[in-house]
Amino acid sequence: MPKLTWICVLLTLCVFSFTACFGARDDSSSSMAPSSSSGMMSDAMSDASGAMSDAKSGMSGAMSDAKSAVSGAMSDVRSNASSMMDNATSSMSNAMSDASKAAAAEAESEWALRLVSAESPLPEGFSVETRAIPGYENREFDVRAADALEAMLRDAEAAGCKLYLVSAYRSVERQDALFRRKTAAFMEEGFPQEEAEKQAARYVARPGTSEHNLGLAADIVSANWYASNTDLTTAFADTQHYEWLREHCAEYGFIERYPEGKEGVTGVTYEPWHFRYVGKEAAEAIMSGGSTLEEYLAA
Repeated sequence: MPKLTWICVLLTLCVFSFTACFGARDDSSSSMAPSSSSGMMSDAMSDASGAMSDAKSGMSGAMSDAKSAVSGAMSDVRSNASSMMDNATSSMSNAMSDASKAAAAEAESEWALRLVSAESPLPEGFSVETRAIPGYENREFDVRAADALEAMLRDAEAAGCKLYLVSAYRSVERQDALFRRKTAAFMEEGFPQEEAEKQAARYVARPGTSEHNLGLAADIVSANWYASNTDLTTAFADTQHYEWLREHCAEYGFIERYPEGKEGVTGVTYEPWHFRYVGKEAAEAIMSGGSTLEEYLAA
């Protein structure tokens, strides 16, 4: 075969080989492109769907958390509001209780500390509610202080110092009878009536000027006093019963009303048997300070 023919054959073979190689590659590339694109789209859609699902889940969780937070906050608000209402109610209750106590204390100062004397007689038509003291006949005391008197008598007996209540409340009429009797005794000694009344007033108050008419005074001696005495005397101050009363009477709201050495202040002679209810606060101040009701009220 001629050389030129061989060259042509070789060229033809090269062209076919080239075409077969590159043509097939192009066809392969062309046929793969749609498949690859479809896969990518599918992946993208799947990713988008997952993202949406995650977003929905996240939104659902966030909403649940928000609802829980709001519910918790509302519960806290209700709890705090309830606590505040309870505190407010308690404060109002305490305030009302304090006001009630203050009113009671003020009311007590109006009746328990009332001064009755020759210079400060009871008003016309004065009256007081009294009740009987158990264990005694015709022994009445102001109902507001009767429990305190009973407690003092009871505790003294428990301490080995049994006491005897000689007298308590007296009506103005009864006081008048006692005053007249004392006046008559001085007249029998030779005093003229006017002077006899002055002398009598040192021992028995004129009607309407006695603390016994007030219902807050009690004459007290030892239970066996009248076994060796016929009347009330200052000798009672030498007994252990008197010492117990002096030491403890203020605990029950009582004071020794007419102490020794204070005659110029009270206008009444020394009476260690005469005790007067004034309330615990005043009693403690008066007894601890060695003063009198007059001095306490003037302070």
